[in-house]
This record gives sequence, C-alpha cells and structure tokens, in this order.
Amino acid sequence: MKKIWMVLLIAVAAMAQQETKAEKPPKEVVQKLFILKYADPGQIRQLLQVFDASVSQSGELHALTVKASPEAMRAIEEAIQKLDVPSATPKDVEMTVFLLVATDSAAAAAGTIPKDIDSVVAQLKNTFPFKNYGLLDVITFRTRTGQTVRATSSGGSLPMGNKPVSIITQLSINSIALQGDGSTLRVERLNAQIRVPSITESRGGDVKYQYIDLQMQSDLDIKDGQKVVVGRLSLTHDQALFLVMMGKVL
Repeated sequence: MKKIWMVLLIAVAAMAQQETKAEKPPKEVVQKLFILKYADPGQIRQLLQVFDASVSQSGELHALTVKASPEAMRAIEEAIQKLDVPSATPKDVEMTVFLLVATDSAAAAAGTIPKDIDSVVAQLKNTFPFKNYGLLDVITFRTRTGQTVRATSSGGSLPMGNKPVSIITQLSINSIALQGDGSTLRVERLNAQIRVPSITESRGGDVKYQYIDLQMQSDLDIKDGQKVVVGRLSLTHDQALFLVMMGKVL
C-alpha cells in the first residue's frame, strides 16, 4: 500500500511540474524592419549572427527583417547604426592652414587678413586682448583620406629691423578621415613645427636675431568648410601665433 502511495505522489508531482511549464509565458519576441542606406545586407546579416535572433534579408529592397527579444533587438539596433555608414572609399580633401600673428602694437606685424577668416579673427579679438592681427603665411594642400600629409612653407616673414626674415613652417598629419556623417573631417596627429626669428640685440636699425623652434600638436574635427583655431603659441610678451585650419571635401 505504501508503494502505491509513493507512486501516486510521484505522478502528482510530475503532473504539477508539467502544468507549471505549460503555464510559463512564452518568451517575448519583437520584429523590426531595417532599411539600410550604405551597407550590404548580406554582410550585415552575417555579422548579426552573433546575436540570438532570426535575420532575413532582401537585396532588392536593401533591407533586413529581424526577430529577437527586446534586449537583443536594442543591441542589434546599435550595431546596425554603427555598421550602416558611408563607404570607406578614399575622398579627396583640401586643407588650408592660416598662420596669424597677434600683437599689442598699433601697427600689424604682417599682411592683411583674408576675408575668408574675418569671422575667426573677430572671435579671437573678443577672446584675447591683442590689438592687431596679421597674416603670416597660408599653406594649402590637397590629399586623400587615409593618407599621411607632409607640407613645408617659408612664405611667411617677420620684420627684423629693416628687413623681413622668413618663417619656416613644417606640417605633418598622420591621417585625415571622413566621419560617418559625411561632412566631418577627423584630423589625426597634426604636428606643426614653426621656426621663428627672434631679436637678440638691437642697435638702431641693425638687429641680431636667432631662430626659435615652436611646436603645436593636436587632434581635431573640422566640419566641411569650417574654420577651426587649432591653438596659440607665444612669441614674446606682446606677440603670439595662432594656427587656423579649414577643410573641404572635394
């Protein structure tokens, strides 16, 4: 009799477990359609295999249909957003570097400021106490995204007594990349080395000078057509150099 009761208890327990499993709600699944702008649907589908999801593609519609849990779907949405970006095909870009000198004297120590950067100089005047700004040099070069850039110029000069003395500017850029929005240029490891003459002795119109080496390094983002102040270098107590860069996607 005792054995019969044991068998009945085991049977009841098994039935209770089956009923509990049957009552457990099904796992929530959501479905979403992704229309891709740039990426290949087949390649994206392969990459999404790391997720617990069902993914089907339509090459004609350039789309993916995804079924997954809400948590997995959120991760998939973030992945697609990062992957569906413009092609990394190299783009032609034009970069222009303006070398400006700011001074406390009443007269500018360099050439006339181009109209292209009038707005930048106006901002500098509102930020720094210098009275005058002048253009020392302009360096323009064309390159392609992903390439290393090297440029040298000796077109700028500063007056040393009765004569102008050249400024030597060397620029190097590790790479320029076009960001996912298609209009922002990421400049990696800009390095500007500038050799500037500095007066060591002055007697009337005769002066003695020596070169001092200035350096500026920076990473920066430039919107297409935007002018960005890269940085400032001190020359003397009443003079400073400003580096302004502008980029264009061609």
